[in-house]
Amino acid sequence: MRMIGVICGVLAAGPALAHPHVFIDATVEVILNERNEATGIRIGWTYDELYSLYIIGDLGLDPDWDGKLTPEEATRLSGFDMNWDQGFAGDTHAALAGAGLELSRPMEFSASYAGGKITSTHLRVFDAPVPLAGGELVIRAYDPGYYVAYAIPGSAVLTGGEGCSAGVVRPDPDAAQKALLAALAGYAPDEDPEAEFPEVGANFADVVRVTCAAG
Repeated sequence: MRMIGVICGVLAAGPALAHPHVFIDATVEVILNERNEATGIRIGWTYDELYSLYIIGDLGLDPDWDGKLTPEEATRLSGFDMNWDQGFAGDTHAALAGAGLELSRPMEFSASYAGGKITSTHLRVFDAPVPLAGGELVIRAYDPGYYVAYAIPGSAVLTGGEGCSAGVVRPDPDAAQKALLAALAGYAPDEDPEAEFPEVGANFADVVRVTCAAG
């Protein structure tokens, strides 16, 4: 299932809610080799308190509600959001010179719980090292259907490589909102956008741009 599928049934039981439903602060670490080739991306997701509370309760963790997990409970939490459908490509999108790049399924995943929020991490690797000399690697975190809202509040991290830099470009919120309203305006009064929400998530995405000096 998709990583958010575990709570879809609960939300569907009530009236239709405005998108998004889940809020995630993401971290992006781009891993480079000595030839300034990107080999993978380590991704972190910190979930909002409401979603975190639901997951903790659904898994029967922290029964004393002290906000702390035992080592055994932390092991049970790890990977709760990594059980993806076989055809699901994930919400991390990478491209070089406008061409999409394939990423592996998640590996090396972990999860923790602190301050009322769950944070999970995982690694995804490229099919082959991606040379960045003179090119630009673009990474976006977004759910096309905007069920989940991602933000990258901090800076992107580079591990390895030499003479490379990474920056985060924020979206234009007004333009994104106008695009959302325009897409919703296309639905007839008797149609429920929640049944098949328009793919507007990319408009709200923070963009990580990684460049390396030409060799």
